[in-house]
Amino acid sequence: MDNNLKEPKIRILNFRIPKFCVCPDCKTKQRFKKEKEHYKTVKDMNLNQPQLFKVCMVYAKCLNPDCNTHSFALPTPGIEKYSKATHRLKNEAIAGLIEDNSTCPRIAERLTRSFNTTASARTIDRWKHKEAEKHNFKDIIPKLNFSGILYLDEYKPKRAKTYELICGDAINGNILYIQSTGKYYGYGEVGLYLEKLKELGINPWACVIDFFAAFPKQLKKLWPDIIIQYDYFHIQQWIHKFLKNAILHYRRELKEKELKNMSSELWEHKWRLLKNMDKWTPKDHQIIEALMETYKGTIIEKVLIFKEQLWDIFDNSTTKKEAYEKRNSLAEETWWRDSSHFVKIMNFLMSWKFEFMITYLQYPKVPRTGNENIIRIWRQMEKVRYGFKTEKGRQNHLKLLQIRKYLNEK
Repeated sequence: MDNNLKEPKIRILNFRIPKFCVCPDCKTKQRFKKEKEHYKTVKDMNLNQPQLFKVCMVYAKCLNPDCNTHSFALPTPGIEKYSKATHRLKNEAIAGLIEDNSTCPRIAERLTRSFNTTASARTIDRWKHKEAEKHNFKDIIPKLNFSGILYLDEYKPKRAKTYELICGDAINGNILYIQSTGKYYGYGEVGLYLEKLKELGINPWACVIDFFAAFPKQLKKLWPDIIIQYDYFHIQQWIHKFLKNAILHYRRELKEKELKNMSSELWEHKWRLLKNMDKWTPKDHQIIEALMETYKGTIIEKVLIFKEQLWDIFDNSTTKKEAYEKRNSLAEETWWRDSSHFVKIMNFLMSWKFEFMITYLQYPKVPRTGNENIIRIWRQMEKVRYGFKTEKGRQNHLKLLQIRKYLNEK
């Protein structure tokens, strides 16, 4: 017979009556005087068969004549006031949501299938938010042992019309705080967000960011001595964009000359041409050598040469001075000036931003790439839920993630 159809086992729970009790309203410690009692039914989980508890709820009379509370319920171990489920049942449901990255409907099915009890998806969601609201970021964040190196980024939550700022520990990979900025955001919204971080006790000495103009100015405004590193992933992304455009521009010229086979060949191998030489496989070497024979003296050959010189600046330089010398030496050459795409890349490298691109050469403790796992982890949690409905929902989920995964507190 299916477990779900069995009659639940009833267990009666009576707790020892204390000699003294404390009124939750006036906080007066007093001798216990019984006012009334009754039994309530509480759900619990059991692997073998359905189980219910009949819990004796005892009410004490407040003996303080100035107190507005006539009577109050004594606390019952393992069960919250007004709750219809035990602590361990709630704990199991919340653990599934946070640690297993599951959803409320799936957890409801799991409770029925594996633990011989029931709870609706709405009830489980209510348990989750009620548990999260017991905690606040001011108490949680100091326990996370922040490394001092912040990773700061912006993202658009799934199903939302507004953007949010997210930050994390660039070394440990912990998500620290998220906050909505509105549909449009700029210097003011970034400033308010950073002030909130400072209020929560997050005071970084270094920060890894993308190219959003408001980030470095607002960071320097709040922490004048902070060290800034532009995320190398975004540097690569910017450079790749123009190198790819150079290849595609040449490919269009081939199509106009009705050289469709050569055009298709470049389309097939465009990502192989952009891959760093250190990551080439034997097959990559073989294919690219054949391409160089075909496209010798064209923009395709220049893309490979230009790309390797750029990566040499970032990958093989050991000091800032060396990186500047390599950049200036490349800027003095003329062979790349015929391509508007190469010119845009060099203008980018010759700007003031280059100073923040190579911070890691001066400060080895600062990673040149922010911890992209921070965004990836958060996107995974959003994906299974088709997004969080509200900012409060996102923050509550983050608090429980910090407590259960980062701090291992159950």
